[in-house]
Amino acid sequence: MKIYIMDTIELPKGCGGATHKWELARNISKMGHEVHVMTYEDTKVEGAVTHTMKAREKYRFDFLFKITHLVSILRVIMVSNPDIIYTRNVSFALLGLLIKRIKNAKLVLELNGLYSIHRKFEIRMFGMGIFKRIRMAIMDYLEIFTAKKSDAVIAVTQRIKEILIKRGIDESKVTVIPNGANVNLFRPINDVIAINKLRNKYGINKNTRVVMFVGHLTYWQGVEYLIQIAPLVLKAVPDTMFFIVGEGELKKDFITLAKKVGVLDKCIFTGKVPYEEVPLYINMADVCVVPKRVLGFGYSPLKLYEYMACGKPVVATETAGFEIVRQYNTGILVNPENPEEFSNAIVKLLLNEKLREQMGARGRKLIVSEYSWESAAKKTIEVFRTLLE
Repeated sequence: MKIYIMDTIELPKGCGGATHKWELARNISKMGHEVHVMTYEDTKVEGAVTHTMKAREKYRFDFLFKITHLVSILRVIMVSNPDIIYTRNVSFALLGLLIKRIKNAKLVLELNGLYSIHRKFEIRMFGMGIFKRIRMAIMDYLEIFTAKKSDAVIAVTQRIKEILIKRGIDESKVTVIPNGANVNLFRPINDVIAINKLRNKYGINKNTRVVMFVGHLTYWQGVEYLIQIAPLVLKAVPDTMFFIVGEGELKKDFITLAKKVGVLDKCIFTGKVPYEEVPLYINMADVCVVPKRVLGFGYSPLKLYEYMACGKPVVATETAGFEIVRQYNTGILVNPENPEEFSNAIVKLLLNEKLREQMGARGRKLIVSEYSWESAAKKTIEVFRTLLE
């Protein structure tokens, strides 16, 4: 099977979208299929046929980048003659609708979220200017239009599928395939020397409890909830440090909040950490948190799966997509807007080593069997194969 993943793939650098595309391309290639990908010059995808182009910042004018990008996509299409065109980008899906007619290929659109829900959320949270409202409304229309015209749609949550069906998408076209974790990279690490070396890097001793958040520092992650309840956790477990691993547009705001709350000396903002080093940080943690704000289409969060793949208990938001935490007893679900409920869950796990070990072991077993990138790739290939048959 010849597959063109019509997105520009970058090395995983803390961004869920980049990780998804890179891991999916790599795992589908390992299954013996001919996968063509477009990447920037510093990126290679193991097993895939890589077509490179210069990064956006190397072009003097943005319109030159866009023209070059379009020409590069068309060149790859002509070279690869794909059976399947796969994309998670609505704009590329529009181009795919034209190309699939010329090349007699099947178009598969993956949806990791929905513009309609994001629009409502942003208006409620921040307000929105007229021009952005118009742009978001147009993208919402195009998202549903391309979903209707695509040969198949992959939704990463059941809730996204339900919303698409309500908006007129044929139910038989939509398959739910959650995100995953690289279970070979994200695994329990028993290297005490390496973990203590990392602790020493940040000046914390081996007995200090660590609460860990890893992710993009943006508004839907709910990091402010973690910072706000830090004093409550510290009251019960004084020797605790809060690690916030990642970059994002709200990093300075979170640092300011930590200072305001009086816990800046107990919060370590690491900045961006290379993808291959993230598992060591997670293994240093006693408890990992996913305090996301509630969004209408739910979540299929990479970090939740990566925490559990490392054998760590989680405290996560009670929202669509997180049901597995309660179902398999791999952590505790909470309302992060309730300070007592959120802090009590963290304290409960910090003070109970046996419970942490039991939840962590169950989480690792679940991710290996059901939520690996290899599993996601196999399910995706079944969608492709059904279309071609």
